[in-house]
This record gives sequence, C-alpha cells and structure tokens, in this order.
Amino acid sequence: MNRVGGNVTDLCWVIDEAIPLTPALTPLLGNVRLLPGRDIGPAVVENADVLLVRSVTQVDETLLAGSAVRFVGTATAGVDHLDVAALARLDIPWASAPGSNATAVVEYVLSAIAMSGYFESILCGAPVGIVGLGAVGGQVAQRLLSLGCQVVGYDPLVTHWPTGVLRGDLKEVLSQTVVSLHASLHDQAPFASQGLIGVAEAEGMIAASATRPQAGLLINAGRGGLLEPRALECLLAGPWATVLDTWPTEPYLDATLLAQCDWVSPHIAGHSRAAKRRGSNMLARAVAQWCDQIDLARPSIRANEALQDETSPKVTTLVCDPSEAPAEVMARFLCGSGVLARENSRLRQAAAPHVTSEVFDQLRRSYEQPLEWTGAPVHVPAGSTAIVSALKQLGVAVS
Repeated sequence: MNRVGGNVTDLCWVIDEAIPLTPALTPLLGNVRLLPGRDIGPAVVENADVLLVRSVTQVDETLLAGSAVRFVGTATAGVDHLDVAALARLDIPWASAPGSNATAVVEYVLSAIAMSGYFESILCGAPVGIVGLGAVGGQVAQRLLSLGCQVVGYDPLVTHWPTGVLRGDLKEVLSQTVVSLHASLHDQAPFASQGLIGVAEAEGMIAASATRPQAGLLINAGRGGLLEPRALECLLAGPWATVLDTWPTEPYLDATLLAQCDWVSPHIAGHSRAAKRRGSNMLARAVAQWCDQIDLARPSIRANEALQDETSPKVTTLVCDPSEAPAEVMARFLCGSGVLARENSRLRQAAAPHVTSEVFDQLRRSYEQPLEWTGAPVHVPAGSTAIVSALKQLGVAVS
C-alpha cells in the first residue's frame, strides 16, 4: 500500500468542488485544486497525490494510469463510479462514505411517499418493498419499521439481515404497494444489479397492481442504472406512480419521459447540508489513517457536535389541531418539510426541450441544500398527545 512519507500537508490534492472543506478536512490539505467533477481528467490528476471525488467522476485506469495519485476517496455512499479492480491493480487505496447521506435519503423517501398520497396507506398496512438493505436502504427500512409499517426486503449481498424486515425474492419485493430502490450498482455475477429491473419485472409490477386499491408507487433515490430504460417506459405507460431522483440516462434526461413521471428531482435526494459534511469528515479520517497522521484529523472526532451546531434547524412550531388524526399531521409535516416540490418544479422548468448534461449539473450545483429534520426540535400545541407520539416515531424531537 502506498503510504505517505513526511507530512500530509505537503501533498497535492485534486478535489471535486462539491465536497465541503470541513474543519475535519482542512488541517490535512496542502496544495489543493478544486474543480467540477466532470472536469477531472487525466491531465488534471497527473501530478496529484490525493484525489477526492463524488459520483460524477469515473475513476478508472484511463484516469489514473501514469498519474502520481496514491489515494482516492469518494464522498458518497455508492462506489459504482470507482473501478475498484483497477485501483487494486494500481495499488491505490481508496475510501468511501457509506451511510453519510442515509438520513437525507430517508427524509426524501418519506416525503415522496406522503406527496404521492401513499403515507396513510402504509400506516394502515400497505407493505413497502425495499431493494437494497445496505447503509442507506437499511436506514429507510428502520424508519419505516419505527412507524409500524410492514417492510419486505431484497438484498442477496447483505451480511446482517435487518431485524423486523421480511425477506422476499425480487419479484415479491417489487409487487409491494410501495417500492423503494437503494441497491448498489454493479455488474458482477451472480447478483449483478445493472438493469436489475427489466421489462419482465416491470410487467410483473403492473400485474400485481391490479389486485389492490392503489396501483403502486415506485421511488428511485438509489441509482438510475437499476432500471432499464425500457422497463421505466413500461411502468410509466401503466398505472404505477413514480418518483425519480436518479435516472437511467443521467445526466441527459428526455423531456417526454420526464413529463410522464409524477415527481422528479435531479439526483439530490442525499444532498442535505449535513450529509455533504459527513462525507467530508469520513474522508478526512480515512486520509489521516492512510498517512498515519490521525492526530491531524482529531476534529472529525468532534464532527458530530460541530455538525449539529452548523446544520440543525431551529425550533419550529407545527400548527395543528389536537383533534386531527396523527397520520394527517405527519403527512402534512412531510409534504411541507421536504424539497421534492421545489426540485420537481426546477427540473421541469429546465426541460426545454430536454435536460442536457450541462443543465443537469447546474441544477445540482445550484441546489439549496436543506437542513435535516430528523432529531430537529418541533413544538406542537398542548393536548396533542397522540400527535406528539406519532411525530416522535417519525423521528422529530417534539416539545
């Protein structure tokens, strides 16, 4: 393994400009070059020692061959943009940020369910299918279970099956009333996930929808490549409602396809302010450990405290009548606290006639990163005991 001799601050760094330079990361930095992720090419990394990216940069042998890069980090949970086999051949250690965006994605999924009119249904027993139960999908499952929902999961790669989640095969999970996709994207047999949902699977989902009052809701806040384009077209032509944050063809989006979706956003589900900073802090620790200078990354040990001060919303008051049904109050809270309505409008306005890669990237760069509401203090009127209990199950701190 290529370790550092000397001081880490003597190294040359190339960093995606979308990665926040947090107090945990900045003590490690030396000569830094910040660039848009899609502008990071072989010439840029030729003399770099450390490369930190997000999902838009493909890190492979073409990028790294002949370069000075000795460490690669991605501030994302997914690693499908890293050719890990090539990194192994080149003897370049790497790190990612698993779970850094989990809370943000959980909040996005719950908001999507509420805005699509399925929240009260899942509270009343309509099952939720989750494809992929890793760092993110597992957290989505746990939050749903805390609400008393029935959750059925599919993940042939997970080593520790989440308590309370029913195990199903892919067909069974895709037949549930609400389906949320969170699998990692890869093409390695025997459980390749690239194009996991094809036309046959989509047709099975449509057939399953004929037996229930609500046809079904598909949410993809994982990876666009999990869905074959023709499968997506098949679903959009059927009765299923769709919420898409990731797309099979991104960063290019076809406006005709986009118009058929119920709710859309430009791959920002995991981009809360806290999530971005968690990713930076996790990479800071990984780099410090790699170069045997963990003392420089001590701020990352206190990162949660700093993160709390920097990214937590202030106390908010939820206007509600104590006689209201708790499910209605929770659904209204979810619809009002999420970013989906705003991003849906921004993305649709940009689709004239199609969303180009430049427009897609600009939408992501200009995205107003939200504060996470999980654990945030919310005040409700006196006498709202049932509502308070329900909101606590949702994940807010009620006063």
